[in-house]
Amino acid sequence: MALLRKVFIFSQVLVLVRCINTIFFPCETDMNVTAVDCSGRSLKRVPIIRSTTVVSLNLSWTKLQKIGPHDFAGVQNLETLKIIDNCRPGRLRALEENTCKMEVDHHAFKNLVKLKSLFLSGNSLTSIPLLPANLSFLDLQSNCIFNIINPLNTPNLEILILTGNCYYANPCNQSFYISERVFGELPKLKNLTLGYNNFTSVPKGLPPSLKSLDLRENKITNISEGIFANLTVLEYLNLEWNCQRCDHAARPCFPCPNNQSLYLHPNSLYAENSSITFLSLRGNSLKTFPDGLFRPLKNLRSLDLSDNLLAYAIQNGSFFKELKGLTWISLIYNYEPLKTFQELILSPHIGSMSHLHSLLLSGNFFHTLSRDSLNVLSKLKHLKKLELRMNFINTCNVSGLTALSSINNIDLSQNQLTFLPCYPYLSSEIVAWGSCCQNPNLRSNNFHDQPHVAIEQETTSVSDIWDSKQTNLPEMLEDNVSQFPSLWDFKNNFCRDKLTLDLSQNDILFLTKDVLVGMENVVCLNLSFNYMSQALKGGVFDNMKQLVFLDLSQNRLDLYYREAFSELKNTLKVLDISHNEFHFKMRGMGHRFEFLQNLTNLEVLSLANNEIGMRIDRKLNSTSVKYLYFNGNHLDIMWGSDNNKYTDFFQSLVNLAYLDISNNGLHSISPEVLCNLPTSIKALSISSNLLNYFPWHNISVLSSLRHLNLSQNDLFYLPHGIEFGGSFSLLDLSDNRISSIPEDFFKKAKSLQFLYLSHNQIKQLDHQYFPSLFENGTMLQKLTLHANPFKCDCDSSWFADFLCNTSVQIPYLTTNVLCEFPESQQGQSILSMDQRSCQDIYGSLAFLVCLFLAVTFTVLPLLKHLYGWDMWYCLQVLWAGYKGYSQLGGTDTYYHYDAFVVFDTQNQAVRDWVYSELTFNLENLGHRKFNLCLEERDWIPGLSCIENLHNAVYHSVKTVFVLSSASHDGETANGVIRQAFFMVQQRLLDEKVDTAVLVLLDEMFPKLKYLQLRKRLCRKSVLSWPRNPRAQPLFWNRMRMALSSDNLKFYDSNMSESFI
Repeated sequence: MALLRKVFIFSQVLVLVRCINTIFFPCETDMNVTAVDCSGRSLKRVPIIRSTTVVSLNLSWTKLQKIGPHDFAGVQNLETLKIIDNCRPGRLRALEENTCKMEVDHHAFKNLVKLKSLFLSGNSLTSIPLLPANLSFLDLQSNCIFNIINPLNTPNLEILILTGNCYYANPCNQSFYISERVFGELPKLKNLTLGYNNFTSVPKGLPPSLKSLDLRENKITNISEGIFANLTVLEYLNLEWNCQRCDHAARPCFPCPNNQSLYLHPNSLYAENSSITFLSLRGNSLKTFPDGLFRPLKNLRSLDLSDNLLAYAIQNGSFFKELKGLTWISLIYNYEPLKTFQELILSPHIGSMSHLHSLLLSGNFFHTLSRDSLNVLSKLKHLKKLELRMNFINTCNVSGLTALSSINNIDLSQNQLTFLPCYPYLSSEIVAWGSCCQNPNLRSNNFHDQPHVAIEQETTSVSDIWDSKQTNLPEMLEDNVSQFPSLWDFKNNFCRDKLTLDLSQNDILFLTKDVLVGMENVVCLNLSFNYMSQALKGGVFDNMKQLVFLDLSQNRLDLYYREAFSELKNTLKVLDISHNEFHFKMRGMGHRFEFLQNLTNLEVLSLANNEIGMRIDRKLNSTSVKYLYFNGNHLDIMWGSDNNKYTDFFQSLVNLAYLDISNNGLHSISPEVLCNLPTSIKALSISSNLLNYFPWHNISVLSSLRHLNLSQNDLFYLPHGIEFGGSFSLLDLSDNRISSIPEDFFKKAKSLQFLYLSHNQIKQLDHQYFPSLFENGTMLQKLTLHANPFKCDCDSSWFADFLCNTSVQIPYLTTNVLCEFPESQQGQSILSMDQRSCQDIYGSLAFLVCLFLAVTFTVLPLLKHLYGWDMWYCLQVLWAGYKGYSQLGGTDTYYHYDAFVVFDTQNQAVRDWVYSELTFNLENLGHRKFNLCLEERDWIPGLSCIENLHNAVYHSVKTVFVLSSASHDGETANGVIRQAFFMVQQRLLDEKVDTAVLVLLDEMFPKLKYLQLRKRLCRKSVLSWPRNPRAQPLFWNRMRMALSSDNLKFYDSNMSESFI
C-alpha cells in the first residue's frame, strides 16, 4: 500500500505540472504564469507559490489573518503585490467581518527586492512594516496609521497614499502626524495623498519633488504664507472640505470653529514659477478671496470653488481677473442661504478669463440671467460648456445663450422653465402660474415694467433623478458584444462637440414652434422629465434644421398624428420617446406610429416602457431604423395565442439590426412570430421575460443573426440538431432553468465565440454533450458556467482535463464553479475533484478493497458477539506466552505523579510552607527528586473540580494531606481535602492500597479519632513539622521514606492483614 500511495502522489504531481489554469489553485493565473489572482477567495493564510515568472500577486478581498516573514519566499521576482480590504477598520468593515484581524509581520516584505508597487489599503494596520528600497508605489489608505515618525527607507518612492486613516468613520481621536524626517528621505516623491486624516495644518517639510498633493477632508483652518513656496513643480493641489459648509452637506459635516471660512493668506499659494494646473478649494465656506491670491498661479487651468458661500463674489468679485489662463471653473452650489436672487449678475471680471472652456454655475438659486451677464458671457470666445441646472430659473434668453460664439453644451435642466406664451386673453391665473413671456423673443421690450410673480416649485425628487442619470453609465463587458449599445452611447457619438441643449426636468407643459425659438442651431435636444401632455402635430420643429438627437422620454405625449416630427425627416437620427405610457394606458384609446415613415434618416428609436399592448398600428414601417428599443411593453398581449394581428409587427423594419424586446411578459414565442422578424437582425434580446418555449428550429430564418440574448427566462428544454447561422457568435442562456444540454445542440454552431450558461440547473458535464464545441481549434473564446449545481462524479471528471488544455476564458472558474452533489463534495470547487478515483486501472483494486472491508466489518461483530470472551482469553494466553513473565522494576508506570499534595489553598501560611519548603525540598533536593501534583499548578483548566481531583488521587502513588488547625474559617479541612480523603479511603477498600500520608504543621493539634487511630496503625505515615530547624533534615528524610515505601509494610504487626 505504501508503494501504491507513492504512485498516486506522483501521478497527481504530474497533473499539476501539466495544468496551467490550476497550477496555483484556488488562485487563477494567466497563460504566461506572470500574474496570480487570489482575490475574493476565502483564504486564511497566504498560499504557497513558488515561481520565478510571477511578477504580480493579488490577495485582495480574502480572509487573510496573518502574513508571516517567509510567506513570499517563493516569489522573489514579485513587482506588484495587492493586499486590499482584508480587514477594514472600525465602521468601514461589513457586519459579518466585525471580528476580523489582520497581522503583518514586520519583515514580511523586506526581502522582495524587486517589488515596485505595494497595495495595503483596508487592513487595519497600526504600523508600517519594513519596506524594500526599490518600492515606487505605496497604498496605505483606510488603515489605522496616524503617527509616522521613522523614515520609510524607500528612496525611490514616487506615490504615497495615506487617505482615510483618521476621520469620522475611522476615528483616531488625535491629529495625524508625519515627521519631517519622513519627507526628507523621499527625494523622488511625486504624488502624496493625505485626505481624510484629521490634519490640523499643512504638513511641514514636504518634498520639493511633489507634483500632486491631496489634503481634502481634514481640519485645516489656516493656509499660512508661503506654505507651498518650495513646491515649484506641484501641478495638482486639493484643499477641499476643510472648513465645511454644513447647510448643504450629504454626509457628516465638521465646520471650522464659529463656522469660519478657511483662512487664506494673500501669499498662501505663492511659489516662484508655480506649476499648479489644478486647484480645488471646494467646500471651505469661502465668501471672498484676498487680492493677489491667484496671481502667482500663471499655469492654473482648472479651479473648483463649488460648495462655498461665493454668491456675492460671483456678482462683484475681482479675483477673476487673476485667472486669465483658466479653462475650467466650477462655481456650483454657492447659493446664499435662504435667498433666491431675482437675477444672476455675473462679475464683469469673468470676461477676463478669455481662455475659459467650461463654466459651471448650477445651484446658485436665481430666476433669470441678466442681460449684463449675457454680455459678460459673450466675451468668453472659447466657452464651450455652460451649466445652469438646479437654479430655479423661470425666465431664460435661450437665443442669447445659443448665440455665444463657441458654445456647444448648455445645461438648463432641473429648473422651472415653462415657456408659456403671452396671449392677451389668458387669465391672470394662467399668467401667474406660467410666468409668461419666458422666451425673450416673445417678450415686449418693457420687461422691467411687468410684475414678477414668484412660484414655489416642488423639487424634492429632482436631485435624486439627476444623480441616477449621472451614474447610469453603460458598463460595457470585456468582450463588448453581449450588451446593447445604450442611448447614452448614441448621444456621445452624435452630440460630441455639437450644440447640445438640456431642458430636462423643467415645467414645460406643451411644445409649440414658439417655444423652440432660439434653438435653431441645436443638434441635440433633451426635453425629458417635463409635464408635456399633448398630441404632437407637424410643424413644431420647423426651425430646427440641424436636430439629430431628440429625447422626449418621461412625458405624456400622444403619438397619434402622422405629421409628427415630419419636419425632422432629413436630420433626426436618434429619437427617444420612452416612458410616455400615460396615453397608452387609457382604455379604448387608439394609437398610431405612421410618423415613422416620414423619418427617413432615423436610425435609433426607443419606444421602451410605454406599456404598448393594443389598439395600435399592425406594423412599424421604416426603411432607416437600425436600433429599436421595445422593452417594457406588452408583447405578451400583442402576440397572445388568441391574437395573430401583430404577428408581423416588426417585419417592415427592413434595415433593423438590433431589436430589444426584453421585459415584455412573454411566456412563449411562436414560430410564426420568429419567422416574421426582419432577416436583417444581427442582435436580438429577449431577456427578462417568462419564456418557457422558444422556436429553436426556426432560428435559421434569421440568417444575419449574430447575438441572441435569452437570459433571465424560464427555459428548461433545449432540442436536438439546431441550425445556427454562419455568423452566429454569441448565445446568452444564463439565468434559466436548463438542466441538461443535448449532445448535438451545439454541433452546428461552428462560429460560436461566447456562450453563457451560468445560473442554470446544469448538474452533469459530459464531454459527449459538447463533441465539437470544446475541441481544440474551435472558435469558442468565453464560457460561463458558474452558479450551476454540478454533480462531481466520474462522468464529469473529464472537465479537469479540459481546463488544463483549453484556451477558453471561464470567469469565476476557481471561485464559483462548485459542486452541489454528492453532499460530501458540496461547496467544493469542481477543480478539486480527485480524478484518480475514476481511473479504470484501479477499478478492480477498489472492488477488492471494498469487498474485504465489507466482509471484515460484517464478520468481526458476529464473532465478537458469539465468542468474544473466548477469543479474548485465548489472545491473552497467547500474548502472555509470547512475551513471557517478568517482574517489572521501579514504580508502576500507570502513575503520573509520586504524590498528590492536598492542602487548604486559602490558608496563606500553609501555601507558603508547601511552595517554599515541601516543593523545594522534594522536587529539587536529595538523591531522588519527586514529581508532585499541586492543585493550582497541575490541574487541567476546563475540567471540573471533581474530575481534576479524581485524576490527581488515582494517578498519584501517594496522597499527602497537609493539615493545620489555624484554618481561615475555623475548620481543619475544607471541602477539597474532605473529598480527597474519601477517595483515598475508597482506594483502600477497592484496591487495598493505602496511599495516605499526613503532615501536621501545628504542635498542638485537635485530638481527632481518625488521627489517633492512624498513629496507632501506621505511625510512619503521620509526620509533624518540627519547630527546631536542626530537626528538619530528619523530617525530610522521614518524608522521603514515607513517599518511597508501601504503607502496608509500616502497619503495626498486631493488625491482621485480613482486616484490610
